[in-house]
Amino acid sequence: ICFCSKAVVSTQSTGKSFETIITDLKKQVENQSKNLKNEQNILKNIQAQESENLLRAQREAEELKKQNAVLASRVESMIRNLRAETKVKMELFSALGDARRDAEEHKHKLEQKFRENEMLKQRVAEAMAVSSFPTSSFSVPTTTTAADTFYSANGF
Repeated sequence: ICFCSKAVVSTQSTGKSFETIITDLKKQVENQSKNLKNEQNILKNIQAQESENLLRAQREAEELKKQNAVLASRVESMIRNLRAETKVKMELFSALGDARRDAEEHKHKLEQKFRENEMLKQRVAEAMAVSSFPTSSFSVPTTTTAADTFYSANGF
């Protein structure tokens, strides 16, 4: 109502006819309609873009979840492997300690046998010297050194 009264006032003041005013109004309505359609198309394009972006973000999130699962699996595998490796290393060090103790025992026993052998050789040499002394007054008792005994005992 208000718009029409303005049109009447405007028509009277400018001298335009109602038909011209109606035509102008129709053009304005058409322009407003076109603008509205353009804005609706722009809005649809923006919504479509946002929808695409959302879908892309969802796909990327799913891909990242898959990659995270793969990495978590790799980490678990590495942890299992490291645990197994650590266990093997501990077993090896334990075996090495046992081997060192055994080697020390064998070395000690060998040294003890060597000393016993040296003592027996010395006793044999002394016994031979004592037994050979009365038979000949000019014979010199033969004594062997520890080195001679070691070399002869070990086949050198």
